[in-house]
Amino acid sequence: MEKLSKKQYAGTIQVREERNPIEPYLHQKEALKALDKAIGNSEAERFSGLLVLPTGGGKTQTAVQWVLRNIINSNKKVLWIAHRQELLEQALLSVKKNSFSILINKRKSFNYRIISGKHDKCRNIKKEDDFIIASKDSLYRGKDHLIKNWLNHHDDIFLVIDEAHHATAKTYRKIMEVIDKRTNRFRVLGLTATPFRTKLEERGLLKKIFQDDIVYEVSLKSLISRGILAEPIFKELKTNVDMRFKLSEEDINTIEKLDSIPTDIAEHIAENKIRNKRIVQEYIDNKEEYGKLLVFAINKIHAIELNKLFNDRGIKSEYVISSDNDIVDDSGLSKENKEIIEKYRENKFDVLINVNILTEGTDIPNIQTVFLTRPTTSEILMTQMVGRALRGKKAGGTEKAFIVSFIDRWKNMIAWINPKKLYKGKCVWNDSSNCNVKATPRLISLKKIEEFIKIADDSVDTTELESVDFIKTIPVGFYSFSLSIPDENGELFKKSCEVLVYENTQKAYQKLLKSLPLCFESGELKDVKSVEKMGLKLFDLPVVDNFLHELGTIHRYAVEDLKDLIRYYAINRSEPSFLKFKDRDKYDISNVAQYIYDSELGGKRKKEYIDKIWEDEGYFKVYFDYNKLYFRKCIDIEILKLEDPEIYSSVPFEKAVS
Repeated sequence: MEKLSKKQYAGTIQVREERNPIEPYLHQKEALKALDKAIGNSEAERFSGLLVLPTGGGKTQTAVQWVLRNIINSNKKVLWIAHRQELLEQALLSVKKNSFSILINKRKSFNYRIISGKHDKCRNIKKEDDFIIASKDSLYRGKDHLIKNWLNHHDDIFLVIDEAHHATAKTYRKIMEVIDKRTNRFRVLGLTATPFRTKLEERGLLKKIFQDDIVYEVSLKSLISRGILAEPIFKELKTNVDMRFKLSEEDINTIEKLDSIPTDIAEHIAENKIRNKRIVQEYIDNKEEYGKLLVFAINKIHAIELNKLFNDRGIKSEYVISSDNDIVDDSGLSKENKEIIEKYRENKFDVLINVNILTEGTDIPNIQTVFLTRPTTSEILMTQMVGRALRGKKAGGTEKAFIVSFIDRWKNMIAWINPKKLYKGKCVWNDSSNCNVKATPRLISLKKIEEFIKIADDSVDTTELESVDFIKTIPVGFYSFSLSIPDENGELFKKSCEVLVYENTQKAYQKLLKSLPLCFESGELKDVKSVEKMGLKLFDLPVVDNFLHELGTIHRYAVEDLKDLIRYYAINRSEPSFLKFKDRDKYDISNVAQYIYDSELGGKRKKEYIDKIWEDEGYFKVYFDYNKLYFRKCIDIEILKLEDPEIYSSVPFEKAVS
């Protein structure tokens, strides 16, 4: 990539008269037409939409060409924001490369300025600047200069946000508020390679920012068929590293909610010599086919270990990581890391190992293979990692790309994202599905663990719970949604919510959600802030009191679940998605008990049968949280009901689960 000197941080770009040598691909032409239709020919005061192109699809070039032709050419101003310094330099380079008269025919030149911790400063902004490219952090810190030197002189600013899935962050929102208050027209275009949609269960802050939703989107498959992206060839290699006994419930929750592997687990994987040798050997055995390799490692230790193994086996490799001791710019890249990445671009070595750096915005052509040696529960991160190798021949890449995943033995305890399923469109790209549906039994087992503990504890009287038909203790489904919750620093993090619903509680939840609109219309509740401020007074509201009365019991999760549902409605003004537990009947162990009773199985034969279904029917393991004792006790209780029906009195389910 072209390196910028201080003199190049601001200046004038001359419009060239010759024909632009960069001809848009078909999908880019389609995108430009869609943008024209949505905003180019409109004098509307407000617009906020998304341009979604897969990584390697040329989203930066497409957006640059559109704003040059429609905004700069009309003598209006552009503010382009990103969160990484390297993204800023890519944007400026694209602006320079596309400044031809075919796009800009009403002016001979325009002024630019690039602002970040390593470029120019906000205090140097001038009212004559036409195209400002800035990091969101530098712009946020220097917003007073932005207002005084620029916004106070112009009332029509077109805002572009690169990697728009970050736009819900507090700094982005504050910057947009500043611009919106001081301009007559507020128009913003978000760019992202992440194939999400602002569907009902994901609406909230993101939907509020991009109210016009997706302006144009093209699928990964379309670009592959056109030769713009490489055809991915997926390969899964089992490492046989058993992680099941390393995981606590806290570890599982941390991984599933934050996509963060606990330190001790990460070290266990990173320092596993057999696993690391398997990774290196896979490349050596297929070097001619795999070609230029990018490795996504778990942590610093893992990167160092792999780098040493590669070099010891005669494979030239380097690694890049982000360190707290490095002097870094807004991108999080040190000078040393940048130099290593540049050498990799120049093909001075074959293998580059990285830790959470080369996921988004970095332009490195000719990557033939990606090794996924770290698992992830993040659809966004997986999409970005896979995308590093997907530049096709027409885009300066390769015809085929190898995506190699190294699979450890987690026993289905974590809902890791499968890259092959992402490509096939069965996960992220399907609006009507939920990627974690297969994790439903696991989710329910975690929520029901207290019931199992009670049954296993002889000191607790569980007669009422045991008397209930087992099928009634299995949820009919759950409400699944996410909330953006501020942390102690005011930054937002995503909280995943699953509210279990049983036969006896389903009507209560349905009535609650049907009553919430009136609650907000009447002014009892106004927004999510009012929900938080009410605290315990929330339970004095008639709608909540009626819900709890209808529920008949207040189990441990009801209070927090209730708050989450109201928070969701306060933000979205709609009900969250309800996912039915479709295979509910097959988890009913009363059927197992009935077979044992009818077949008069006892002693050794009974044990052999139970052992067989425990091993053969893997879903029982997941549902019972891999605890065979719970499984056996529940079967014995159901058999006892068949042997002596009078032993349990008829107890309402409401009391049993309280």
